[in-house]
Amino acid sequence: MKIAIGTLKAPKVEGIKTAIHDCPYFSSTTEEIVYILEAVESGISAMPLSMAETMEGAKNRAQNLKKKGIQADFYVGMEGGVTPIADKKYIFGTVYVENPAGEGHFGFSPMMEVPSIVEKKLYEEKLELGPVMSELAGILNIQSQNGSMSAWSEDMLKRNDEFEFAFKAAISPFYNKYYQLD
Repeated sequence: MKIAIGTLKAPKVEGIKTAIHDCPYFSSTTEEIVYILEAVESGISAMPLSMAETMEGAKNRAQNLKKKGIQADFYVGMEGGVTPIADKKYIFGTVYVENPAGEGHFGFSPMMEVPSIVEKKLYEEKLELGPVMSELAGILNIQSQNGSMSAWSEDMLKRNDEFEFAFKAAISPFYNKYYQLD
C-alpha cells in the first residue's frame, strides 16, 4: 500500500505514520506500507486564520500530490491553522485524505485556545504563528519541532499529536461501516 504525504516536516510525517501504525484499518493488512513524502504547495496564505482556509490548504496539498502524477492508495494533505469560535481564537490541525477515485474526507485535531498576545500578533499585526512563537518561546523554527500547541500545553499536546488525531478522523470514513450505510 502506498501513502503519499504532502510534507517533509518531521512532526507532521511522524504523526501520520504513528496514526497508521496504531490504526486497526492498517494493522490487519499484510501489505507493506510505503510512504511517499513530497513537499507540495497549499495554495493559501502562510498563516491560515479560518477553518475554511485551513481546510482548503490541506485539500490542496493532497490534490497537488495527485497532480504531480504520484501513484498512491491515499493522498494525505495537512495544514495547521487558527480559527475564531465565538469570542476566542483556537489553534488546530486538519488532515485531508483522498483516494485515487477522488473520494476525500477531513479530520481535525483537538483545538487549543490561542493566548491573547499571540492572537493580537496574528490578527492585528498580521504575523505568522511560527515566527511569533519562535520569538516568544525562544525555540527556533518551532513549527518544525513540537509546535505552538506543545509550548502552550507544557508538551502534553505536540505537533505530531495534532496530525495523528486528525488523520485517524479523516481515514475512518474509508473503512468504517457506518459511513457506508444508506
